Amino acid sequence: MEENMIHKKLCNLISIAIFCFFFNSTVVFAQTVFKIGVVDTQRVVGEYKKAKEVDDVLKTAVERLRGELKQMDDELRQMQEKLDKQRLFLDDEQKSLQMRNEIRLKQEEMRERAEKGQDAIDEKQKELGEPIIREIEELIKNIGKEEGFSLILEKGLVTLYVDPKYDLTDRVLKTLNDKYDKEHPEQKQEASKESTEKKKEEPKRK
Repeated sequence: MEENMIHKKLCNLISIAIFCFFFNSTVVFAQTVFKIGVVDTQRVVGEYKKAKEVDDVLKTAVERLRGELKQMDDELRQMQEKLDKQRLFLDDEQKSLQMRNEIRLKQEEMRERAEKGQDAIDEKQKELGEPIIREIEELIKNIGKEEGFSLILEKGLVTLYVDPKYDLTDRVLKTLNDKYDKEHPEQKQEASKESTEKKKEEPKRK
């Protein structure tokens, strides 16, 4: 289970969708100005506040599942230690058989919990992540259509160098985060408060 669960899938899906959209909508190159832009979708996902929020939700779910599995693993270890001692000091085959069955059932329970837990996390990632994919994808497409871009590419995957004026990443991020701040004014105020408190603490540390 990866810590940063949303990044790879979102970036890959966004890149493919945007490339296909612009590739299919580009007409005869000789008759039009061929205008290309790039977007660092990994950075967009990493710095978009809504995506960070989703990532925090997923990380919390992962940590909760890990805690449950660790507790079950500790119980299994204790059961195995008890069985080992039973074999050393008591010659009771029926008791040993019962304990082995209990261990087997606990192992199956742990495996089933891990599978169901991971399935639930995957479903939550899909539920929360797909709207973000669509939102970023639509924004980039709109910029492309409104400003006459023939092609917008994923910066990290297909470019070795690009003139900064063709890099749309900052614009995309600013648009997304400005919209998020308008929809969540209380979080913006909280972030501003935390930033002010940190600045006040800095002179004390020095």
